[in-house]
Amino acid sequence: MEWKSIRLLASGLASLSVLILACGRTAPAQEWARKMFDHFSHDFGVLVRGQKAEHRFTFRNLYVEDVEVESVTSTCGCTVVDITKRLLKTHETSEIIARANTVQFLGRKEATVRVRFRKPFPAEVQLHCYMYIRSDVVFEPGQISFGTVIAGKESPAVSVTATHLARSDWQILELRAPSYMHATFKELSRQVGRTSYQIVARLRPETPPGYIRDNIMLVTNDPDPRLRTLTVQVEGIVSPPLSVRPSPLLLGVLTPGQKVLRKLVIQAQESFRLTGVELPSEAFIAALPEEANRLQVVVIEFTAPNTPGKITGVIRLKTDLATDGVVEVPVTGHIVTGEEKPADTSTEKPNSAPAASSPPGTSTVTDQS
Repeated sequence: MEWKSIRLLASGLASLSVLILACGRTAPAQEWARKMFDHFSHDFGVLVRGQKAEHRFTFRNLYVEDVEVESVTSTCGCTVVDITKRLLKTHETSEIIARANTVQFLGRKEATVRVRFRKPFPAEVQLHCYMYIRSDVVFEPGQISFGTVIAGKESPAVSVTATHLARSDWQILELRAPSYMHATFKELSRQVGRTSYQIVARLRPETPPGYIRDNIMLVTNDPDPRLRTLTVQVEGIVSPPLSVRPSPLLLGVLTPGQKVLRKLVIQAQESFRLTGVELPSEAFIAALPEEANRLQVVVIEFTAPNTPGKITGVIRLKTDLATDGVVEVPVTGHIVTGEEKPADTSTEKPNSAPAASSPPGTSTVTDQS
């Protein structure tokens, strides 16, 4: 019996040693995935019932290998998750979208968002969301949405009604909005146990082009300092008179003599013609459409030269538009010879992290295949 006990003990210790060794190898292997994220938690703060609130965790493929997300899940229904792009080429970005579910949940909530990666190696990154959802205040609708607005013009007015369902002495004392936005508030009604305010917002003509995701802050007279400040989410798109996508134009990792085709989509508020193009070098060829249209597609062909190294430059597209008639598109890529990798990257083996390559700049989430 003693020898049997000793053998069982030895077997158990050996199994434990293997498990500890495996865990020691697994933990560092997750770091390659964590390095792609710039933050891992978000506090939504105090939300109200029916309010729309979202946060985006951005991550970027720092590696030569493709990165593929297998799944994105949340441990709590208070946070609904989605992803903008599952397969990322070198230097491409994606976003994990976390949306607060203020319709079905109330009180203090928290969720862990698990992002599982399939390629280039199995890994998991955990993100964390926190929120407190009030039941006594309601926003209708849940956010201010401007839709698409043309740059240089004031947007139509958009309003939200904020109602306190339990207090007749509730007040909004102050409103704080971004500098590019004009926002006001006024009292709509005051009854026994119920008070309503209207918040009205407009985008100023000087609002810069791009996607807007911001907040208007409401300062109230709530006796609890933790609940005194509320936020109304604001979103919209300010479209420039002339836009191009994707930008930058990603050529990827190429070998000498390899040819790739990329498409540039140019869009304006009125019909226009493309009158010319300036290319970074003779390795580029551009096919311009001849007819006038509000949307034009330019096909770019690139033949990789024999010299290894980074590909950089700018494509300038000229149009017949009187104002803002020229757009510029940065170009980036890398040329390698045979199995060679760029100087600041390396091929990794399983159970270890890929080496990060030097970032050429922020990439857009666009499929350029």
